[in-house]
Amino acid sequence: MYLTGSRTAKRIQEARSTRERVPFNVKMLGTVSLLTDVSSEMLVAVVGYYLLNVLHETPTAIGFLDGLYNGIPALLAIPAAYLSDRWQRRKLLAGLGYGASAVTKLGFPIVGPSFGGLSGLLSADRFGKGMRSAPRDALISLSSPPQILGRSFGVHRMLDNIGAATGPLIASFVLLWTTKFGTERKAFDALFIIAFCVAAVGVVVFCLYVTDHKAELQERSAASLRAAGGLVRQSWFIRTGIAVALLGLAWVSDTFVYLTLAHRMALSASEYALLATGTMGMFVLMAIPVGRLADRVGRWKVFVVGHLLLVIAYALLATNVPNGFLLVAALLLPGIAYAATDGVLMAYCGPRIPAALRTSGLAVMQSIGAVAGFVSSVAFGAAWSHTDPKTVMLWFAGAMAVAITVSTLLVSPWKERADD
Repeated sequence: MYLTGSRTAKRIQEARSTRERVPFNVKMLGTVSLLTDVSSEMLVAVVGYYLLNVLHETPTAIGFLDGLYNGIPALLAIPAAYLSDRWQRRKLLAGLGYGASAVTKLGFPIVGPSFGGLSGLLSADRFGKGMRSAPRDALISLSSPPQILGRSFGVHRMLDNIGAATGPLIASFVLLWTTKFGTERKAFDALFIIAFCVAAVGVVVFCLYVTDHKAELQERSAASLRAAGGLVRQSWFIRTGIAVALLGLAWVSDTFVYLTLAHRMALSASEYALLATGTMGMFVLMAIPVGRLADRVGRWKVFVVGHLLLVIAYALLATNVPNGFLLVAALLLPGIAYAATDGVLMAYCGPRIPAALRTSGLAVMQSIGAVAGFVSSVAFGAAWSHTDPKTVMLWFAGAMAVAITVSTLLVSPWKERADD
């Protein structure tokens, strides 16, 4: 009788905790990410098509550039995270990252249609992302009660991807409208300037409304290189890192998913620019429900299921299903998968990392995935140069299935507690 009463009380307490509101700081960080992603995706949505069909670059070159874009944040993520933990200046470093990404937008009208210039600017933009991502995620983690971490990250990722879904729509509208009054070059220049203005508004919101999270002086001493080394030697961290690396090596970037669709369906540039809206729109719809589900049933379980959805998407891209069905599935399934993997991984790792090392620990995990993504993009582009994209998609679907199997052996989703 007393045991039953205790369990009932615990369930009531858990139910109350899951109804806690997402903190204002998390909402403001999400708003900043929304504006930043509007700016970034206005450009990124058309880069793959532009390189392949306008500059006539090879798939290998596109794979390298896409891998650089996705992997270069790893170069700064760990040192920036360590410094933010050591100095307890997470807001400062994240703000510098947002500012750097905003300023790079002004360089695009200068370099024009230069592959080298585009590579440099996209790299600079990604340096900004590498500087801000881990401090931002640590601020989310440290600002939120542990019971609603999945929901907090879900809210942030939802707002982040509202921006990612809106950016291509704005880009399509701007290019269609401005080309009526000038050359294509001037239309792109207008796009770059508008993108800078949106990013600048995001920086202002960040400076005015986001608050830092500083530890007590005695806790700061825990953020040492020795302590960080002890973290990465922990068994759970090693196993999770290997699992993330394997899954990242089998991941196909959105650029190649969209280029595969464009190759098969002969899409125009304006149609291509809108593909990201489908994926990110589904992410927006699913981010909060999936975050809540992860809090309830277990975050690693949801993380694994998300990658299973990617296997289905890649397999469909490798088959001869009707184009209409393929378009819907290839855009919506990755959107659900990203909702089940992006913030959920951070919510899974966050509580397991000491608060004083939260930024560094999350940065290491993000960097593992980013480096694996770089290798994946280069491999996909190189393979496409020697065969058709459908065949390469089939290879990656098989690789993802193998990676999921190994990952579940390394980190068992069935042994995870729902409140972990």
